[in-house]
Amino acid sequence: MLPQFELYRPKCLQEACELKGQGAMVFAGGTDVFVAMHGGRLRPKALVDVKGIGEMQGATFDEQSGLNLGALTTHRTIEEWDIIKERYYALFEGCSQVGSVQIRHRGTLGGNICNAAPSADSVGPLLVFDAKCVVVGKEGQRTVPLSQFFAGPKKTVLAADELLYRIVVPPPAQCSGSAYIKYTRRKAMDLALLGVCVYLALDGNLLRDVRIALSTAAPTPIRAYQTEAMLRGKSTEDISMEEMGKQAAAEASPRSSWRANREFRLKLIEELMQRAFSTALARAGGDRR
Repeated sequence: MLPQFELYRPKCLQEACELKGQGAMVFAGGTDVFVAMHGGRLRPKALVDVKGIGEMQGATFDEQSGLNLGALTTHRTIEEWDIIKERYYALFEGCSQVGSVQIRHRGTLGGNICNAAPSADSVGPLLVFDAKCVVVGKEGQRTVPLSQFFAGPKKTVLAADELLYRIVVPPPAQCSGSAYIKYTRRKAMDLALLGVCVYLALDGNLLRDVRIALSTAAPTPIRAYQTEAMLRGKSTEDISMEEMGKQAAAEASPRSSWRANREFRLKLIEELMQRAFSTALARAGGDRR
């Protein structure tokens, strides 16, 4: 049974920010907040339901600026949107593996990001596509790169009165491909033991750009910047897949838990890194002779 709480349903960002600044907890789909309340891990005295705020809704794509996603955009909307499958395939792969269909109809991108779980399925793909978070609060609006949004497990850089209200994702380059691989203990409705996401762009056989994200591999989702630097500018034919996997694992700091120990997760990174890279390369139209 849920504990008693006050419920507010503001119609504008300013009102929601004021309520949050006073200590109320924000929720959208509620797929994380209410689970935590049922389990006794959260006991908020007041909740703010932001689903009625227009500025947080809507999802558009433009060839010049890319995606402009309201924080209330659901995983199901992303999963069913053709432009995501055509241009941002790893994001489709991430969002389509969040919980069940029912959960994906309720759960939002903004909620998945603000929950700040190391295993968040949408975050790895958004990291490799260089997503930016647009937040608003009493001091005005600011834009934060998603790679700088997390301050620790379940912690973000949002101030007490700030809300994430839109997510901006640049358009992928021509001749690019992406892949997200989620390793779980079972095939459905499970958290990632580990997630690897790769985006790359080709100039002939040269890797013009490479971005790599790892989830459940550190206290927060991370980019593997050193591995990216090692690969960028190289010919796809000269890349040592084994060395690439080891370098990515060297950048991770996973913990041991009841679901998997640290050593197993490091081995997974080495293996999944190679698979994700090969898949992204094939989707970009490249090959390794």
